[in-house]
Amino acid sequence: MTIETVAVLSPGDMGHNYGIALDKAGFRIITCLDGRSERTKELALKANFEDVGSIDDVVREGDLILSIMPPANSEGIAKEIAKAMESTGSKPHFADCNAISPKTSKIVGTHIIGAGANYIDAGIVGPGPGTRERPTSMYVSGPNSKPVMDINGPHIEVIDLGAEIGKASAAKMCYAAITKGSWTLYTTALVAAEALGVSEQLHSALKQSRPSIWADIEKMLPRLPLDAGRWIGEMEEIAETMGAAGASSHFHRGAAETMELLDSTPIAKETRENYDKDRTLQQCLGIFAEHLPVKSASKN
Repeated sequence: MTIETVAVLSPGDMGHNYGIALDKAGFRIITCLDGRSERTKELALKANFEDVGSIDDVVREGDLILSIMPPANSEGIAKEIAKAMESTGSKPHFADCNAISPKTSKIVGTHIIGAGANYIDAGIVGPGPGTRERPTSMYVSGPNSKPVMDINGPHIEVIDLGAEIGKASAAKMCYAAITKGSWTLYTTALVAAEALGVSEQLHSALKQSRPSIWADIEKMLPRLPLDAGRWIGEMEEIAETMGAAGASSHFHRGAAETMELLDSTPIAKETRENYDKDRTLQQCLGIFAEHLPVKSASKN
């Protein structure tokens, strides 16, 4: 079956960029906005999504469903979709594109497979499609991941990792362990330096000895609270992935705690559209330090 209609649940920060790219590529893009926030509805409108009204209608009309949500919502939406498949009799392909561990992906897959549909393990690496010159990488794996190849194009590069469910999620987890894990490590050290009164010395040393890292710090850290709430669960999924592989899970459990700290600040209530772009790194570190201790320390 040729993929003509792609459903995205949900058209948030990443999902709406998928919608824009797929709309430009000639696909019909649909979603269900019932219960979604006003911001998500605005992003869906911006991306030209068609709101079909219900999950049942998403299942009836979609050829391929892309689940693009916070990790904690992965299994819940899979259960909803599976229930709708059973009630409608429609069996679209379902790809879980969320930042989840291989173990979680296999659990999610049991609901879709149990409903008699094709489950595809997927992992998105990089910013949203169309937001940079090179395409966004999308790893896929599973017994039948070919339907996702239909959306391969100038803004989405689909990379098939084979028949084993969990391979795509593993690749995503290991990548994010380095990228987001590094940003969280930098944040942890910089907030500690702020609390200990040695920020000036640390910043000066980093500027001189690690100028490229310092440039990343200045660019990324002020924006981290905007995503921290969603990334708490991602750090926990990475920790599970590392532990299952026999590596240490403690790095990213600590990263989850730092994300919880950032999510507790007033900056986390802002969005990518309205956050204060003039707020300096030093101002952010001051705000972060005001919200210490991190969750684990507060329990001691």
